[in-house]
Amino acid sequence: MKITVRLFASLADHYPSARAAVPFEFDVAPDCTLARLSELLNIPPDELKVAFVNGRIESLDTQLHPGAEVGLFPPIGGGSGDIALDVWLYGELARYGDPAARLGFAHVTLTLPAGSAVRHLLAALSLPTEERGITFISGNLSAMPGVQPDLDHVLQDGDRVAFFHLNSMWPFQYRHGAAMVEEMRQALAEREDGGMHHAYKQGE
Repeated sequence: MKITVRLFASLADHYPSARAAVPFEFDVAPDCTLARLSELLNIPPDELKVAFVNGRIESLDTQLHPGAEVGLFPPIGGGSGDIALDVWLYGELARYGDPAARLGFAHVTLTLPAGSAVRHLLAALSLPTEERGITFISGNLSAMPGVQPDLDHVLQDGDRVAFFHLNSMWPFQYRHGAAMVEEMRQALAEREDGGMHHAYKQGE
């Protein structure tokens, strides 16, 4: 059966055709586990820190299914290999940080493996990407309604990530433009309108 694999950082060195964080298809037996997959990819057990399957951290005895999306991470820098993220969720998205939130926002601190991307943060929050609107990473615009090029943007220790609901207004301090992550800058450069609407109609 076919699965999709991403090897992060040094793990890509163990499989000749792999490039770090770039997905590739891989054929495995129907009863393949994450542990067996790591063997097939020539990854020594002590070099595998964390495994994601479809955006969720799983144990090595987890059995894979057709179409699974797997991300494998090594320890980073000889330490814990974890990053701490300062996450803010606004409007209706607050419930993903605190189900009892009543103030229109929720603030949580999350720890993820180094090398984690926005898609892994969303999975940790159980937040569907289609429910978020404007998104900022450490003050840089990374996504907006209809434009979400940041799913594979690798997060750094200490990043502050702010998720706004689709119906949230454009923050006033960015009314005259915003600094952007590189993925967002490239995505908007490819659009005729630059992606910058003054208002969004229903369905946009």
